[in-house]
Amino acid sequence: MVDNVLKLKAFKLKGRLYTLTVLQVLDASPDKFDKQLMDLVKKAPMLFDSAPIVLDFSMVQEGDVDLSVLSASMRQHGLLPIAVQGGSDVFNTRAREQGLVTLRASTTQDKHITEKLATSDIKPIETSTTKLVTTPVRSGQQIVSSGDLIIVSSVSPGSELLAEGNIHVYGTLRGRALAGISGDETARIFCQAFDPELVAIAGVYRLPETMERVTHACQIALKRGRIEIERL
Repeated sequence: MVDNVLKLKAFKLKGRLYTLTVLQVLDASPDKFDKQLMDLVKKAPMLFDSAPIVLDFSMVQEGDVDLSVLSASMRQHGLLPIAVQGGSDVFNTRAREQGLVTLRASTTQDKHITEKLATSDIKPIETSTTKLVTTPVRSGQQIVSSGDLIIVSSVSPGSELLAEGNIHVYGTLRGRALAGISGDETARIFCQAFDPELVAIAGVYRLPETMERVTHACQIALKRGRIEIERL
């Protein structure tokens, strides 16, 4: 009976939570914006490849913003602007005319996950909490922790782990793993099997093509400004 009902429908609604990256605009000058964006993407191209971005304009004068130019700059560098927040009703109307969604999310909930890639004066956090995930991390899923992140199962390709502290994976690490995202250079990544798309600590990253094949449990640490992989 259920199968017959589903065959008559074109779609069904499902609830799901996603974590989006918020880009808070501090200066809407097109040249300055484009240059910083280009430098940021160069440091971690895989991290920002086709990444959906929410533009926050709460810190700039709306009259200084050319939304079409900023959106075009982001698309040129491989980012996908999907929404805006922090604007007036008039500004939001302009955004909708360009195909962007308007959000009313609180900026106090935003996590600074990429600041270390663009600046060098971020200090490590002093307090943290640990997040425990007991189920496999699926492709397309992003998990963020304000402290250590512990994954009891495996991590699929196309997924992303973000932690202000250490990352522990008691299975195969695939996808992307970024530890110390608030600038903690002592953070580490631990895993039982190693096959990632990208690993990063405190904004310093390393891609698979620059790493030798690892067939044993290992830990990833930042030493002398370079990502090092060591046997456990």
